[in-house]
Amino acid sequence: MVRSWIPITVLVIIILGIFGYMFFGDKISSNSRSPAQPLPGCVEMQNNGNYENSIDIVFLADNFEDVEKFREVTDEMVNSFSETIPYNEYADRFNFFRIEKLDNNYNCDYNYGGDAIVCEPSDIKKAVVSCPNDYPIVAVDVSGIQKLFQHLRSSAWMGTASLNVDDDPLVFTHEFAHLFADFADEYEYGGNINWDAPNCDDDLISCSKFDIVPFHDCVKGCVNSQNARSIDVGIMRDYWKSKIYGSYNEEVLREVIEDSSSVSGSEVLKSPINLVELEYSNNNWDIVSVESSEGFIDSSFGSGDYVEVIGEDEESLGKVVLKSPILFLDGHDDSGIPLQDASIVEGSKYIVSLPAVGEKIIVKSGENVVSAYDLVSNSKIIGSSGFGSEIVDIPEVF
Repeated sequence: MVRSWIPITVLVIIILGIFGYMFFGDKISSNSRSPAQPLPGCVEMQNNGNYENSIDIVFLADNFEDVEKFREVTDEMVNSFSETIPYNEYADRFNFFRIEKLDNNYNCDYNYGGDAIVCEPSDIKKAVVSCPNDYPIVAVDVSGIQKLFQHLRSSAWMGTASLNVDDDPLVFTHEFAHLFADFADEYEYGGNINWDAPNCDDDLISCSKFDIVPFHDCVKGCVNSQNARSIDVGIMRDYWKSKIYGSYNEEVLREVIEDSSSVSGSEVLKSPINLVELEYSNNNWDIVSVESSEGFIDSSFGSGDYVEVIGEDEESLGKVVLKSPILFLDGHDDSGIPLQDASIVEGSKYIVSLPAVGEKIIVKSGENVVSAYDLVSNSKIIGSSGFGSEIVDIPEVF
């Protein structure tokens, strides 16, 4: 008698499974990655979709006359990046796009400090909103603009990078680690580390900071002689001589990738946006202007100072963690010796893309509001933290 019920039980389970798939299967699959269509002008290189939970990288062209050359050099950069540990373990977490308009002006300085390329982050940001964009990368064709140095240095600044395409394609992989994980240069050039650089340790004896991996070096020299690095020669020291970051740096990057992305989640849809321009001065961010546009809102991950949209009931309607104002300059001299430098630039300007909703936009540093903007009257709010004495209707925040 017991056995006679077994076929019926199995049949019931199968039927329930079929009905469960019919009613809930689409809801389950909606959380998986699926490509979505960027706005016109944004060309897909590798699109896994799920922009909110991906790391979205956009290449732009400067001083190119041939779009095919632009495509070729950016393909080489993406290929070398994608073959590098640990990025090769997270291929589905990255999206790559191109803006193939060749006549955009990013106000690039080809002689910054005498030998470096630095493009203006605000102009770059305005040009990439048609793509999902976490990290805009300007590829610069240096043909005809080289001056005293054969190898113009590349730079990383305010979440953007300006790359000399005549350099090794791994220059992109090097600069990306500055932007993405706050890595310092591992060449000893005598500078100061005035931020939390995860790849340098001031314990010159045992380098205990690096003990999260079983095997690592402890080599004196990471920006300066007061800090050590975890690998003798890696990508952050000399990308002409090494194609790896080193085991400790790779583990740090894995943690940042997993904190910054996921394999499931909703997509960021293109929508009306506000482009909020900010300026960094005296250790604080100030809202300079707010401009309406159409495009993709910025993803937000990491920690630090942030800009936030506040609704009518003082609720948060979206926030973006601000990029570092540290300017990294990297390259080699005519003899192949690495040339590296890093400094905080007063007056740095950057644009973030926020949803065009809410009543106010604020900038917070720690628990303090350091700047605020009223979206109803389209004017800066005069408030505390050096902005005056009148507080305009943000009681909970201030």
